[in-house]
Amino acid sequence: MSTCPHCKGHLTEGHRCPHRRGLIIAETMLAGLGGGLGGWLLVAAFDLHGQIKDLDAFGFAAGALIAVGLNRALRT
Repeated sequence: MSTCPHCKGHLTEGHRCPHRRGLIIAETMLAGLGGGLGGWLLVAAFDLHGQIKDLDAFGFAAGALIAVGLNRALRT
């Protein structure tokens, strides 16, 4: 069986070279940052008077974890 000149993997009919490690890390970090900002904005939108200041970090962390989880689950 022949091999791919780029990734040295087996050349099958549906062969696709895997993404580079740096691109995967950058994509995951951007998804986490976007999800974190989205979670933080949701906390800010529902807390108009600033009564729940302790949830800012929790909203950011929860949004980031959900976004990274969805990113990893949908990347196939």
